[in-house]
Amino acid sequence: MSSPVAATHNARRGRPPIAGVRQDILRAAEVIFTRRDFHEVLMEDVAQECGVGKGTLYRYFPSKRDLYLDVMFEGIESLRDDLRAALARPGAPVAKIECIVRCILSHFWNRRFFFALIHRNEHKPEDPAAREWLRRRAEIVDIVQHTLEQAVAAGRMRSMNPRIAAEMLLGMVRGVNRYRSRHDTLEDLVAAIVDVFWRGAAVEPARMPGQNGRKRRR
Repeated sequence: MSSPVAATHNARRGRPPIAGVRQDILRAAEVIFTRRDFHEVLMEDVAQECGVGKGTLYRYFPSKRDLYLDVMFEGIESLRDDLRAALARPGAPVAKIECIVRCILSHFWNRRFFFALIHRNEHKPEDPAAREWLRRRAEIVDIVQHTLEQAVAAGRMRSMNPRIAAEMLLGMVRGVNRYRSRHDTLEDLVAAIVDVFWRGAAVEPARMPGQNGRKRRR
């Protein structure tokens, strides 16, 4: 599904688009928007970053706001599509949860500060663009929630509010990705998140280190 902004672009007249230029502009803009506040970003900066002229930039994006919104919408649409494709494969409930965590962390591994853009737009319900963002985010939550509901139905996960559980899992992924160190690896973070979440959610949580089935002496 294309964004309302993208639909407007497609309707504009002019020379046919050059393959790859629009995506190059979006990637360059994403880097700049995550490093500076919106009002500090100049279209000239984006044009210089991606190596195109200002005329070309404005032909694809009539305004800075159009560019900003397309960065946001295309990022979350790409994540949604990646999740759907990854979860279409068969797998046990815990494997599906691991798939969700790996997919999201992989998607943002080299775009970690994209979360800063998300945070700036999640608390403006009066803004139509923010409402559209929240609608698209809800699609991600629904995908995760459906996966957790399947785990409950299979008897592998304790009965709990699936929406809250989905938000908890997404919150863990978001926090770990936002504050990871340069020494952390993707595999280590995936394993840590899945381990902590599954220990709390599984019907029969794995024993913690030091537990042997008897009460420990004080």
